[in-house]
Amino acid sequence: MRRNADVPVIAEASHDPETRQHLDDEPFTPDRQRDSVARAQEQWRAGTGAPFVIADAADDRPLGLFNLQFGEDEEVAGVAVSVFPQARGQGVAAKALRLGATWGLRQLGLHRVFAEAAADNGASIRAIEKAGFQREGILRAHCKTKGRRHDCVMFSLLLRDIDPR
Repeated sequence: MRRNADVPVIAEASHDPETRQHLDDEPFTPDRQRDSVARAQEQWRAGTGAPFVIADAADDRPLGLFNLQFGEDEEVAGVAVSVFPQARGQGVAAKALRLGATWGLRQLGLHRVFAEAAADNGASIRAIEKAGFQREGILRAHCKTKGRRHDCVMFSLLLRDIDPR
């Protein structure tokens, strides 16, 4: 879960040009920084999301954000991950995606966890595939970022993908 101590690092990363390129979320303003933890807690309480800070196992340093997002179908959730600039290229996204999706499938009883990536976002596609998600296809003009529709690659992970028995 998000802690107040993590907010300055999250706020700094929210202004990163590479992060901004792929997300619709606005960069953190001082007001958004103050509400950040409360917004994450409300997602958790309302059952609309399970937002986490990805932390380094050795020193608890924040490396990125992970969210398991729930919709109308209680057996299905989507995943979103964002790795802070200083932690990119170290396999953080793939590990977080695998761990979070596995938790959802095994502990929450989900039947399907899906991930989407912009068709031109090679880094996200590689991380999702490295996490073991299966590519399902291209959804044409499915995603929208900064008011522009674009193609997304759809992936999924099922319990049988991680527990073949």
